[in-house]
Amino acid sequence: MAGESGSLIGGSMPGRFPPLARILALFGALAVVRLAAHGLRVEASATWAENITRSAASSDWRDAIKYETRGQFSHFREWHRGFFTSGEIAAGLEHVPRFSSLDTLTIGANGQLRQKFGLGPFAPALVLDAGLTRRDSRLDLSDGWTLNAALRLGQRFAPAWRAALAGDWQQHYARSPIFDTRHHRGYGTVTWDLSERWSLTHGNGRLWGSFTANASPGVWSRALSGALGSALSTYYNTIPWGATGAFGPGWVTYLVDGRVSFWWLDLSPALGRNTSLPLRYDSLVSVNHVGVKYRQDLWTLQLLHRF
Repeated sequence: MAGESGSLIGGSMPGRFPPLARILALFGALAVVRLAAHGLRVEASATWAENITRSAASSDWRDAIKYETRGQFSHFREWHRGFFTSGEIAAGLEHVPRFSSLDTLTIGANGQLRQKFGLGPFAPALVLDAGLTRRDSRLDLSDGWTLNAALRLGQRFAPAWRAALAGDWQQHYARSPIFDTRHHRGYGTVTWDLSERWSLTHGNGRLWGSFTANASPGVWSRALSGALGSALSTYYNTIPWGATGAFGPGWVTYLVDGRVSFWWLDLSPALGRNTSLPLRYDSLVSVNHVGVKYRQDLWTLQLLHRF
C-alpha cells in the first residue's frame, strides 16, 4: 500500500538467498551440465551502469558495475518443413559488488514456436515465445515469479542485411506491490554483417507500463511534502513505496507508471565457430505520469559460447 514504509523495512534487508532458490539453481545447473552435449549455451557479462539507481535527482545518481553469468539448455525440433519448436531451461546469477542487495538468482523455462514462410535464407520467419521465471534476490521484497510472452517477425533482405520487428509483454508477481512491475514493449532491429566475423546491430523501441525507481531519504521527503511541486506530492503519496535501503540507509524504492524510450548499438566479433564477444551500449530515458525523467546508460561486454 502507498506510504506504508514502516511495515516494509524489516522484510527488505539484504540477507542470504532463500534455500529453495539455492536448491532450484543447483538442480538447474546440474541439468544443464548433464545435457550439455544436446544444446548448451553459456554467457558471462560485465555491465557498467550509469544511474543504476534509476533516480530522477542528479544528486542521487549512483554508478556501479554488474556481473552476470547464465547457462541455458535448449532442445530443438522440426515437425515439418518450416515449422519448428524449442524448449529451454535456464539459470542465472547477477552480482553487483557495490550494492549487494541487488544480487539475484533466476531459474526458468521458456517455449518457442517458429514458422518460416518459404525456403532459403531470405524467407521471413515468425517466432512466438512464452516463459516463466523464478527470481530470488537478497532484497526479499522483489522475490517472485515473472511471466513473459513475445512475438517477433524477422527477415534477411540481402546477404549482409537483416531486420526484425518485435513486441513483448512481461508481468512480475513480487512479494511486495512495490516490485509488481508490468509492461509491454515494441521495438525493431537492423543488423549489418560487416564480414564473416563481425556484425553490427542497432535497435530502437518504446516501453509502456510500470517500473521501479529509487530516491534518497532527503529527496523523497521533499517530494512527499510538496517541496518539489504539488503534482509530484499528490502522485507520490498514492503509489506503492517503502524504505528498502537498496542503495543506502533510508533509501526508498517506489513504483510508478510511465513510458521508456530506449535504443542500443551492439558490435559483435566472432572469436570462433561457436564463440562471440559482443560489446553493447544501451541508452534509456524513462518518464513517469507526472513528467519526471530518469536517464540510464549501460555499457556491456559479454562472452557467449555454444557447445
